[in-house]
Amino acid sequence: MSSTISSINSTAAANSQSTANAITSATSQTLSEQDFLNLLVTQMTSQDPLNPETNQDLLSQMVGFSTLASNTTTQTDLGQLAGGQTFSEANSLIGSQVNLQTDSNGDTTQGIVSGVNASSGTAQIVVNGQSYSLNQLLSVTPPSTSTPSTQ
Repeated sequence: MSSTISSINSTAAANSQSTANAITSATSQTLSEQDFLNLLVTQMTSQDPLNPETNQDLLSQMVGFSTLASNTTTQTDLGQLAGGQTFSEANSLIGSQVNLQTDSNGDTTQGIVSGVNASSGTAQIVVNGQSYSLNQLLSVTPPSTSTPSTQ
C-alpha cells in the first residue's frame, strides 16, 4: 500500500513539475487553446485521488476555455473587418488625385488613382501603374463633380 502511495506521490510531483513548466512557458507568451487543454489534462491526471477537483472548479475552467475560444474568434473577425474596411477606403479613392511619399528620403509622386490592388493581402491603390500602400498617402483631392452645362 505504501509503495502505491509513493508511486502516486512521485507521479503527482512529476506532473506538477510539468504543469509548472507549462505555466512558466505560457506566461512568457499568450495562452493558446492547445496550451489550455494541455494544462487541463495535466491537472486532471495529477490531481489527488483523495481530494479530486470539484465540478465547480472544472466548470469555471471550461468557462475560461470557452471565453478564450470566443475571444480568438472575435479577434479573427475584427481582423477581417479591418481588412474589408481598408479595401473599402482604397476603393473610395478611385478617380481621386493623390500625392504619395514614395520612399524614406521624402520623394513624392502624384497622380490619379486608377484602381485597387489586393494581391499582396492588403489593399493598395494603383497610381501611374504602380501600387502604393494607403500609409504612403500625403494628400487626396477628390475628383471634380462638375456637371456639364446644357444650353
